[in-house]
Amino acid sequence: MLESHINKEILDTINKEGISIVMGARNEYPQVAMTICNLAEDLHATGIEKWEIILMDNGSTDETSRFFGYKRTKGTGTAQENSDRGAYLTSPRGMLTEDRMRIFYDPVLSNVGTRNKGTHHARYENVIFSDAHQIIRPGTIYYTVETLIRNHGIVHAPISWMGASPDNPQPGYQYSYKVGEKIWGTWNKVQVSEQPFYIPICGHAWIAVRKTQFLKYGGYPYAQRVYGGGEPYLDTKYWMFGSTSMMDPRALVYHLSAGRGYSWHNNDLIHNMFLVSYILGGETWADRILITYYNKHPTNAAFYKSLYDQAIRDGQADKDWVDRKKKFTFEQVIGVDKTPLVESMSPEELEKQSWWCTECTKRGYADPHVLRPWDIRNSKRHGTHRSFVAEFKLTRNEEGRVFIGNTEITSEPALEIASKYV
Repeated sequence: MLESHINKEILDTINKEGISIVMGARNEYPQVAMTICNLAEDLHATGIEKWEIILMDNGSTDETSRFFGYKRTKGTGTAQENSDRGAYLTSPRGMLTEDRMRIFYDPVLSNVGTRNKGTHHARYENVIFSDAHQIIRPGTIYYTVETLIRNHGIVHAPISWMGASPDNPQPGYQYSYKVGEKIWGTWNKVQVSEQPFYIPICGHAWIAVRKTQFLKYGGYPYAQRVYGGGEPYLDTKYWMFGSTSMMDPRALVYHLSAGRGYSWHNNDLIHNMFLVSYILGGETWADRILITYYNKHPTNAAFYKSLYDQAIRDGQADKDWVDRKKKFTFEQVIGVDKTPLVESMSPEELEKQSWWCTECTKRGYADPHVLRPWDIRNSKRHGTHRSFVAEFKLTRNEEGRVFIGNTEITSEPALEIASKYV
């Protein structure tokens, strides 16, 4: 059945340009071996011959990369043997021997950092970023790269979870984008079409990019710490630069949702949100996140301010570069540039605006909204659209009380910053 969906011309293009699969991994043994084997089998089954797997070992202390290139042997009282890690002899497995697989060690703990560096190592134009703990449905590599070749930009695959039924995997197809309190997304299962469609942002367990375009656009921020923030950053930047982010519903990835052999600290995630919001939208959006954390933990205000200041320093060069290169502002992409107009117009006036949608519903109720770039493209391509963007607005009511969304701001440091805006 899969063979009937493979376009020979596209397959020839793939085998001319090649595919580099970049996989960042930290303490992912043994699941990393199963993931890599599964990817290699999918490449083989679909007739893709020009490929490589780049394993970016991100500070592992287990067998994540040693499994592929070494074997343990009994020592003679060596320090390694006594430490229960064993002694190792070089013993490259098949893909390493054939130069189909290459391993690089990156001690700087950052998942997106391994993707940046892995792309520089990549030999081929079509690059897939894959997590190290997932299994894909047959054809997933071909489908995502076919869509990438036809459209460029970013191409995602639907994400389900290991343990889901293959007959009813109920995957997530896109994120509901949420800004103003933080910058993040939550999964939704809205499938606009059975063919590839445009989305705002999505999880990055599996994405495909063109190497040339990814490097031209600057990739992920190198200052981004261990975990979190890559999804809103990269997808939004592509939209701001005039490119796109797409979902190919023909593909499917089963992701392992379970504890694994690495950890990350929430403070790194907060730093990343400061960083990403500042690079994309400037001080206004970074301040909104600082207000949120000042309000949650007022006694830790000095710490959060130091984290904020570090993120601003870390992101300044990237922000200046993005400001020079962008075709659209952050506000234009997510549609909040129209908020003053929406609040000033009557429903009748809004219905006359080309950028206003009155057709969408949510849970059976009308859900009018600003048409965003992905909505406009989906309407042209598929005759329909659906996505979700929520802004947690910073407001001051008639009584002088300040809110982000429905959360009242009460701490003095947070109110001081809020007073700059409302």
